[in-house]
Amino acid sequence: MTATSGTTQIFAHRLLAGADRAAVAYNRRIGIRDGTISDVHECPAEEGSPPRFVTPALANAHDHGRGLSRLAYGALDDALEVWIAGASALHPPVDPYLLAATAFSRMARSGVAATVHCHMPQRFDRLMDEARAVCRAAEDVGLRLAFVVPMVDRHRLAYCEDEKILALLGEADREELRTRWAGPLPSAAEQVDMVVEIARQCESASVNVQFGPYGLEWASDDLLCRVAEASAATGRRVHMHCQETHRQRAWADNRFPGGFVAHLDDLGLLSPRLTLAHCVWLRPEECDLLAERGVTIAVNSSSNLRLGSGIAPAVEFARRGVRLAVGIDALSIDDDDDALRELRLFYRLHCGNSLDPGLSAADVLSAATASGFRAIDGSERDGTIEAAAPADLILFDWDRLGGDVISFRTTEVDILLGRATRDHISSVWSGGCEIVRDGRVLGLDESAAIDEMRAQAAAGANAANAFIPTLERYRAALRRFYEQEESL
Repeated sequence: MTATSGTTQIFAHRLLAGADRAAVAYNRRIGIRDGTISDVHECPAEEGSPPRFVTPALANAHDHGRGLSRLAYGALDDALEVWIAGASALHPPVDPYLLAATAFSRMARSGVAATVHCHMPQRFDRLMDEARAVCRAAEDVGLRLAFVVPMVDRHRLAYCEDEKILALLGEADREELRTRWAGPLPSAAEQVDMVVEIARQCESASVNVQFGPYGLEWASDDLLCRVAEASAATGRRVHMHCQETHRQRAWADNRFPGGFVAHLDDLGLLSPRLTLAHCVWLRPEECDLLAERGVTIAVNSSSNLRLGSGIAPAVEFARRGVRLAVGIDALSIDDDDDALRELRLFYRLHCGNSLDPGLSAADVLSAATASGFRAIDGSERDGTIEAAAPADLILFDWDRLGGDVISFRTTEVDILLGRATRDHISSVWSGGCEIVRDGRVLGLDESAAIDEMRAQAAAGANAANAFIPTLERYRAALRRFYEQEESL
């Protein structure tokens, strides 16, 4: 069923045409041509055809493309402020193409057709080479990609000036951290220019490049102002971490007595081009301005649970009119990058407490499809499978997914949100091309990529592990720093 120059036909015994439970249709033929759905029409049941349940494909609205599991190399779950140091320091040197290709393959096999990739460089001085490698990996897997260029110009070691943390360490450790993380950074203007150059070299029909200031803690007003101006002038999207932990909340409250959201607005950042990831500690009243400006929030449930950050008030976001999307953040609850499991966790956390209603199934599915794609490419879509819509589809094997269902009370959406995983998928389509069939990525040899990635990681493990004593002293210094509330 690979796409051809003509029209490809897919027969669906069950078709989730939209996000609502009532949107299921039966015995529909879907025509695909030039990357879009050419028509959907009712037809007689095809005797002997596989029992397929067809749904819109998913968009992963926030991720880092971590092909190598953090658990595999010792970056164990912890509070973000101390976890992030090990996540970077202990990562052995591995070909960035392999890291991205294996991560993108896992996403694709779980129904993801497009993803936001917030790049975490192994080497800032090789950022261009890494960007090209990641974009090539996405093209090989078949995912459409938003490549978010990392931008940081302060506070590499903690939410303070670097020297304040270095002063808590011995001389040898100070020098090692300066060499590793606290060297000179390109100016704000140079970083904006780098985004433009990466876009020039990497953008295509399937790749768009976005500005990626890490977050308010790591980006100066000068950098954020330049990003806002460049985004307004070019229409290029911006993707930024926001209010992930309560310490970030305290830091922002101490520095912006008028409110950090108002401050971002004053800088010109709030617009429909902006996606904010996490927002666990965002306050309800702050949502009103975000909704007014058309900002999207990408919720990352698994990551926030694993790093002890909390649970984002997604129901309040929706109540205030903020557009919601869903991201895996490369820290899925089962460490498997299964977007369907992430969707289910998001639903269970936010579908309501006791008899108090929360997000509906339609809200959740819209977040994972329509709003997710908006975060990736700015497109306006409503998540329906209809003529002229992008041909981004998941084909489930209904016998495996819902073959035991005997009650008419149980809808296909109940089954989808209640139990679906990548193991139930028979095929995934992105932009009119089949990218996954029977659990196998068609564009590359995933097993070979995994084997090579693990071999490279093992070869570099000793050098990475040699840093552990320094890392533990640094993490202890971070804990002392963050325990002093006045430091924030």
